[in-house]
Amino acid sequence: MEYKEIIRKVVLLLPEPKYTRLRNQKLFEWMNQNAPGKRVLNLGSGIGQFDHYLSKGVKAINVDISPSIRNLHVIADAHFLPLKGDCFDIVYSIAVLEHVQKPWVVADEICRVLRQGGHVVVELPFLNVIHDQHDYFRFTDKGIRSLFDESRFDSILEQVSAGGGSFLSVFFLEYFKQFIPTKYLRALWHLSMRYVFCLLKYLDLLIDSSKGLRITANSFSFIGKKR
Repeated sequence: MEYKEIIRKVVLLLPEPKYTRLRNQKLFEWMNQNAPGKRVLNLGSGIGQFDHYLSKGVKAINVDISPSIRNLHVIADAHFLPLKGDCFDIVYSIAVLEHVQKPWVVADEICRVLRQGGHVVVELPFLNVIHDQHDYFRFTDKGIRSLFDESRFDSILEQVSAGGGSFLSVFFLEYFKQFIPTKYLRALWHLSMRYVFCLLKYLDLLIDSSKGLRITANSFSFIGKKR
C-alpha cells in the first residue's frame, strides 16, 4: 500500500471538528426532511464524503461525473445510458461543479433531469486552495444563481456555507507546507497542523451575522425549485 493511501486512511479515521458544519448543515437538514421517499440523484458522489450527514431514509442514485461531461449518464449492464428527462425529484451535489470543465452544461443537464417542482441542492467553493488535478472554477453566490437562474428556478435557500476562517485554515496549512523540504515531513505537518489551523474556523462564529460575510466566504450553497 502506498504511503499516500495510508495517510488518507489515517486522516479519514481522525475526527472532524463538528463546528465546521454549522452553516452547511442546513443543506443536510433540508435533505433529511424532504428527500426521504423521493427519487434523488447524488451527482458526483465520489467517495461519499458527506453521506454520513444524510439520514438512512434518503435513498439516492449515486452518479460520478467526468471533468469533460456533456450529458448525465447512469451505468447499466456495463454501458453508459443517458438519464431521461424529468426523472428526479432532487439533484444533490456537494463540491462537484468546480471540477468539471463546463459547469453551465451540467447545470442545464440538472435542469433537464429534474421534474417540474423538483429541487437542486448544491454547495460550491468560492475561496479555496486548488485541491484536485481537475479543479477549474470558483463560484460566488451570484455565480451559482447564474447557473440556476430565475427563469428556471425559484430560490428556496441561498447562503454562505462556510466563512473566511474556513478558507484561512486550509490556506495556511497548504502555504506553509511549501517551506518543508521532504514529502514525509510535509505529510507529518499536514496530519498534525490541520488540527491547529482548524481553530481559525472558530472566527467565523464571531461574525456569523455580519452583512459582509459573503465577501470572504469559503463556500456558498443554494437550493432551488424548478419552475
